Amino acid sequence: MEYFVTSIKEITSKRRAVYVDYEHVFALYAGELRKFGIKEQSYISEDVYDEIMTVLSKRAVIRGMNLLKNKDYTRAEFIKKLKDGYYPDKARGGMKYADKAVDAALEYIDRYGYIDDDRYARNYVAFKAPVKSRRIIEQKLKEKGVSADIIACVCDEYYSDNGECELNQVVSLIEKRTSKTDISRMDYNERQKLMAYLYRRGFSFDIINKAIDKVCDNCM
Repeated sequence: MEYFVTSIKEITSKRRAVYVDYEHVFALYAGELRKFGIKEQSYISEDVYDEIMTVLSKRAVIRGMNLLKNKDYTRAEFIKKLKDGYYPDKARGGMKYADKAVDAALEYIDRYGYIDDDRYARNYVAFKAPVKSRRIIEQKLKEKGVSADIIACVCDEYYSDNGECELNQVVSLIEKRTSKTDISRMDYNERQKLMAYLYRRGFSFDIINKAIDKVCDNCM
């Protein structure tokens, strides 16, 4: 089997993206293009393609470890970061071994437990819960690619152990928002604006009402 190179595009002064059958597949340094004899409108043999995937697999492992030195990632974020770095994945073209580089990096980090979505979620919730609503936290974790099961489990555990976490947040926000106002004297429209503000921050109306009652009680 041979692979037809439809185009080669510059990524940086040193790196080039190679497109096979009009789909991006991988990136190489300019010197490597010469080494492997890769040119536009030419064919890559299967043996050469396999050799390229081996090179990129080793490179993806190194890139992955460098990424994890700087910050913690969810599994989905890690995969996306590698794909954004032009490491090939099976979604592009369905080519043989097209996911080999990403898989090699994942296999390595899984072997040593460098990425753990459950651990990531627990750390994230513990760090963000004092300043963010549960709904916002769940939304952010979902955006980071954490599974719904992990999010639900971690959040249920945290908030069962910290039952008044959100209530205390809302009380603090109300007190700051009404520092120059007697909340008990607010008219209907003023109170609705306050509740809308808190709802946009991700808090339920049940918690908002409890917090307003608590602030009013404290003012007495």
